[in-house]
Amino acid sequence: MHTTVQLSLWQVIDQIGAHQPIRREPVEHLLHAKLARSESSNEYFTFWSNDDGAPIKLDDGTQIERVVLRTSNEGGAQGALTLTLSGHCVGRDEVKAHFAGMRIAGTPTGRSPNEETTFRSETPWGELVFGFAERNPDCLSSVGFGEKAK
Repeated sequence: MHTTVQLSLWQVIDQIGAHQPIRREPVEHLLHAKLARSESSNEYFTFWSNDDGAPIKLDDGTQIERVVLRTSNEGGAQGALTLTLSGHCVGRDEVKAHFAGMRIAGTPTGRSPNEETTFRSETPWGELVFGFAERNPDCLSSVGFGEKAK
């Protein structure tokens, strides 16, 4: 069973950016999804994900297939969040229309069709990373949210 959120991808990005630092409860509330603690957690970080396999459908046809949140166990540090996307193809030009200051941050090594070309964009609250996987390089495959570079 899927969840439907009455927001576009851009509204989700804006809402997450407006509620800093990134924490589990606000993300769960925004996406109408329960995040479970992952076995990948360790003494430094707790990892949370929507491992129920149900995609989160957005108003614009985009689907969030997976949500992964990393929070610090030391308190005070901002969380990092990654949304893995499918559904409606969000092209590079559409991303650039919303985040004109994108710069290339990483390129695939050729080992997997899931490797991504990534672009970074600084915001007043932190940094966004947009990933375009080799398997479908014209469509946005992930959005990452992180701390502002120091």
